Amino acid sequence: MARGGGVKGRLPTRQLLGFRVQTAGGNSPAMGLPSFHPHYRDLHAELLARPFPVVAAPVMVSHRAILRGAAHEEGHRRAVAEARVLAGAAGILADSPDFQLLRLGQVDLRIEWHHEFTSFTLIAPVGAQPGAAPPFAALAHDLLPAGWLEVIPGELIASVEMASEHVSLSRAGTPEEMERIAGLFAGGRLVGGWVIDRVASVWSHFRLDAAGASRFLIQDHRLTPGRFGRLIQRLLEIETYRLMALLGLPLAREYLPKIEELERSHADLVERLGVAPGAGADEQTLLADLTSLAVQAERLQARGESRFAVTAAYARILSDRVRELREVQVPGYQTIGEFFDRRMTMALTTCGAAHARLQELTGRIHSSTGLLRTRVEVNLQNQNQHLLASVDRRSATQLQLQHAVEGLSVVILTYYLVGLLQHLVEATKVTGLHLDAELLSGLAVVPVGVAVWWSVRRVHHAHRH
Repeated sequence: MARGGGVKGRLPTRQLLGFRVQTAGGNSPAMGLPSFHPHYRDLHAELLARPFPVVAAPVMVSHRAILRGAAHEEGHRRAVAEARVLAGAAGILADSPDFQLLRLGQVDLRIEWHHEFTSFTLIAPVGAQPGAAPPFAALAHDLLPAGWLEVIPGELIASVEMASEHVSLSRAGTPEEMERIAGLFAGGRLVGGWVIDRVASVWSHFRLDAAGASRFLIQDHRLTPGRFGRLIQRLLEIETYRLMALLGLPLAREYLPKIEELERSHADLVERLGVAPGAGADEQTLLADLTSLAVQAERLQARGESRFAVTAAYARILSDRVRELREVQVPGYQTIGEFFDRRMTMALTTCGAAHARLQELTGRIHSSTGLLRTRVEVNLQNQNQHLLASVDRRSATQLQLQHAVEGLSVVILTYYLVGLLQHLVEATKVTGLHLDAELLSGLAVVPVGVAVWWSVRRVHHAHRH
């Protein structure tokens, strides 16, 4: 038998993970693979769900991110369906639940579904609009059908206009070039610099134009199409995630005064909780006030917990995207990372502080509730002990009274029985017997009393057992 071959009439075998298995045709194992997880294909496709654009020439980009609630889902899907049938649409180039890429003539429309918003990104060659020579002279947004984007339901959270041009590296960052760029942004201090090992420059002033959009200028020094597309994607994500992260700031500013008020109320309750029982402290009132305070804190936390957690997540993504730019500073200008460190840190710290203080307040209220519960339980135990002691004293008194009643009962019964005996003796005179009734009554007192006492004790003993 040749090496690697098999016996005639038997399938060949090969080594697989330490086991010898039969193979069909010598290529694939005859052993069946384990059944796939229900989400196997979705998990596998996640890496390819939102591919970066590939940009081969200077382009202009318009990006809109629209918040999407449950009531807006159908409207967003309907807008995508309408985009598919727009005049000139070449069809869907990529089809997945979270990503659509439509070709409208020379323009690419990228539609992405995220957790809280839907983004619509239009990438068009600079020459797609007649007369669009200087950056920002024309906008890719103008190439969309009139009114299509405006009727999509939801609130606009990010609006970005991006222009690009080719500039040699030797010219980039020179005073003359920086003066020209400043003119393109019409005022405002420029922020940016060289990125990705100086293959490009990125500039913005992070101010809104007349249409409410922020603007970015990309200067291509020696970008490859793949790098160009990834840079565009990173910048769009930076601006979108920056604004999504800041969604928690208005809520934090609203919460901080309320949290301070609740903290003061809690401090007062703790002081009242420290008052000894019986010194003016009413546990029922304390419990009612503490419950009301806990409800208010829980209401704030229920409303803000998710928002603050999402804010922290967006902040981490934003930090990663800015770091991926690998910025190099142009002398005299702040990089995007430095600008965000100075401007974003305070806002994100405010959100984090509101979140942390709310969690700490809720924890302290729960701790105070536990202390009050312990105090009430101790008071109840003390009251039960006093009640039991009172019951014991009452039982002893009742026992003493019972003994006194028993003694008095013996005397009374003895008195009546002796009296009856005396009457019987006196009645015998009718028969002719003359007995001394008083003497016999006196002699009968002791035996009758003993008999009555014994009978009462026997009855008491029988009832007790």
